[in-house]
Amino acid sequence: MSDVTHQIVRCFFELRGFRIWTNWRSGDGPQFCVDNPNPAPSTVDKGFLFYPLDMPSVERAAVAVRAWHGERLYPSVIEANPGLTAAFNDEMLHPADEYFQGQPYLKLLIVSEFPVSQQPRARVIELLRDSPVDHVMEYPALLQDLLNRVDVNSTYTGSPLLQTLRILKRYHFFRNQQLEFAFPHDPDAMPLPHLDTTPTGEGVPDDNEDEA
Repeated sequence: MSDVTHQIVRCFFELRGFRIWTNWRSGDGPQFCVDNPNPAPSTVDKGFLFYPLDMPSVERAAVAVRAWHGERLYPSVIEANPGLTAAFNDEMLHPADEYFQGQPYLKLLIVSEFPVSQQPRARVIELLRDSPVDHVMEYPALLQDLLNRVDVNSTYTGSPLLQTLRILKRYHFFRNQQLEFAFPHDPDAMPLPHLDTTPTGEGVPDDNEDEA
């Protein structure tokens, strides 16, 4: 499974100690089955919206990734795409049932991100609750957790993806660890490195020259 979106999800679970089985014949079903060899005891009930801190107590999960990065997941998107949660229909779960050998597991859907406004956000959650999904996680939360776990002092020779994240993190291309890239149109962005290409002695402004 070469898509970088799925590679990031896989690395997220691997760095959290999960064993991962890739469903290469997934079609429209879950792409991954994950199980935790050392689950932590859960002290609180898991909410419908999952966060990375909820993961240590998860024992088993079938994971479907529907992170369409072009837009937020508005209610209209869900209503126009009934296949969004079809990965967890009974016929699609046969590989997961076989892998987990009848043991119970969670059905986890990973999506792009919810709307910011409260009303459409609540409607999205309502629509997903009415589907076969047990829990849903937003992709930015997953990606942030993965970035936090990448160690700039380590070398990830076995993973080009982790090595790339490590290099970007090493050279501070992630501002305040919030995945906000420094674009020229952002007035608060970290200044980009400047390469001085002016020949020596030419075009150098006088220190006493008034600014325009």
